[in-house]
Amino acid sequence: MRSITYKFGLLLFLLCGPLGALAQSSIDEYLKTLNLNQALYPPEDILKTRSLVLISVPMDDAPNEWQEILDEMQQFFAEYGVDAVAYLMADRFDVAQNIPQAFPDFTFKRGIQNLIILSAHQVEGPIFIAITPFNNQESMYSKGASAFARLTSDLSSVWQELGTSFRTDQFQRTNLLVNENPEFFYPKVEPGIVARSVPPQVAEFKIAMKPVDANKYEALPVYKIQHDYLFRRDSMLQTIREQNQTLEALSVDSTNTMSLVALDENDATLRRAGFIYELKMVKGPEALVYDWISFPDRPKPSNRMVYKFYLDDLRTNTIFIGREWDAAASWQEALAAFVAQIREAAAAKGN
Repeated sequence: MRSITYKFGLLLFLLCGPLGALAQSSIDEYLKTLNLNQALYPPEDILKTRSLVLISVPMDDAPNEWQEILDEMQQFFAEYGVDAVAYLMADRFDVAQNIPQAFPDFTFKRGIQNLIILSAHQVEGPIFIAITPFNNQESMYSKGASAFARLTSDLSSVWQELGTSFRTDQFQRTNLLVNENPEFFYPKVEPGIVARSVPPQVAEFKIAMKPVDANKYEALPVYKIQHDYLFRRDSMLQTIREQNQTLEALSVDSTNTMSLVALDENDATLRRAGFIYELKMVKGPEALVYDWISFPDRPKPSNRMVYKFYLDDLRTNTIFIGREWDAAASWQEALAAFVAQIREAAAAKGN
């Protein structure tokens, strides 16, 4: 007769085996998306070197809860000696339509050797976390690099697992003085000299529009780790298709001078092709967008993410933002509102 222990162990295997396989299958999908391979342990030098934290979470949703999670993460790092010298919010560096903002200069000058990635679509999880070597380039890590990665709804279980590993002889600690609070660094966004109008030339001068580049999410981590891409990719790609359909409709509309152009066109080639303006956009927390674009007498900003379209003059450092402040939480609504201002100005020969 087989022992009770054996029967219990078999039952536990039957109950946990499929769940474990499912969890591994799920995390393998995320690692494949990021071009990473699973590692059994974090880099052995992580308690002796500097690390960079790259994050994508919806801070406008439950900001206090997210801040508490990030504070707890940094407190764990401080306790065990993970010297996370900077936290970068990936979403804050993706504020234009296709080109990311530059990372801070120190990113590639501080001798950072490891990268910690955290991405989640909601506080309740799932939360993806990975630790991998930093390659000191804009790509952040090498394709196919090994990464200690976990998918969880409770980061405390990850901290417990890492703490157990860090107490072994495999990890030698020389990082002694580690900041207990996360230090965030953000880009400085300067779209140009703001003109609170739409120029009269929009009735005759050509306006270039570039499509939203869906392929960028297969390139740099600033795009790859974004929570919408990792956790809602199909929905996000469908949104991009709808956005590009809207731009195509504007391009074939004979009542305006707006035309779609290739993604690789620059200011010089656009000017040679006869374009005077380019339709551009910034997105971000409303308070930050207020800082980036000067405009008096606006409603008090909220915590929401907003989009603001404008015309960039290809000959000067001037942006035309319209007479009315029309930023909106929806890309489609923000574009429609600004196009309405363009058409009104064209009919009135400027405003």
